[in-house]
Amino acid sequence: MSILEKTIGLLETMPNDKIETVYAFVRFIDSDIYRLPPESTSTKTEAIQSMLGIAHEYANPELIEQEEGAFERAIAEKYATDRC
Repeated sequence: MSILEKTIGLLETMPNDKIETVYAFVRFIDSDIYRLPPESTSTKTEAIQSMLGIAHEYANPELIEQEEGAFERAIAEKYATDRC
């Protein structure tokens, strides 16, 4: 099964609001802003690093410890069942 087929299968199970987010992201990475000529690989890397740097400036170092295991806790909470 190809990556495209796997992706389509996964998208078919997602709610519309998540699909809209995925679509917006795919449009972004396919846009002319993101796409650079092949000879400018270093420029592309710099652009990606710049985007990550922008996100980094909003990071709160005090919350980094809380991020450790946050995904696991969220999944456990989401799928927790009350056994009464």
